[in-house]
Amino acid sequence: MTDSIFQKLAAATVRTALIFSLGEAIPAQAAALTYNFSNDDKTLIGTFSFDQAAAADDQEVTIAEGLKISATFGGQLYTEADDPLASVFTDFSGTILNEAGLGLYFTPGTFNVFRESFINLNDSTDAGVQTVTYTSTSVPEPSLMLGLSVFGLGLFLGKKTVSSKPSSTKA
Repeated sequence: MTDSIFQKLAAATVRTALIFSLGEAIPAQAAALTYNFSNDDKTLIGTFSFDQAAAADDQEVTIAEGLKISATFGGQLYTEADDPLASVFTDFSGTILNEAGLGLYFTPGTFNVFRESFINLNDSTDAGVQTVTYTSTSVPEPSLMLGLSVFGLGLFLGKKTVSSKPSSTKA
């Protein structure tokens, strides 16, 4: 009985040490942030993404820092290649809050996205100016996912070895 407790304690200690050693061996990377954006009538729909670390220094993420843009307007696809000066302004964590002066600066020539404003350059009526809405998704750090996977695998294997041992009954 005590051998079983010591074996479980040893296995738990090894798994914990392994998780912490993996965390030290793999340098921490910031999360990849992806934002969806659209104007009020959904004639402009797009996404942009960047590494959270790019926003931490100066709150501006540029194409040179890895900003990727993909937008559809009027049946045409626009990317960061259509506006090499495009950028995104965020808070220090990479967050964009609607109507907080933060957001995308993208001017491919047919339209402008300036923070929370969409401007259709071919429509001089009030309908040519609309609000841009941002929604975000983030991807966890790779080291966190690896650590959780190793921990889960350790738990799975630990249960499997315990369940495969024949039970002994004393009379």
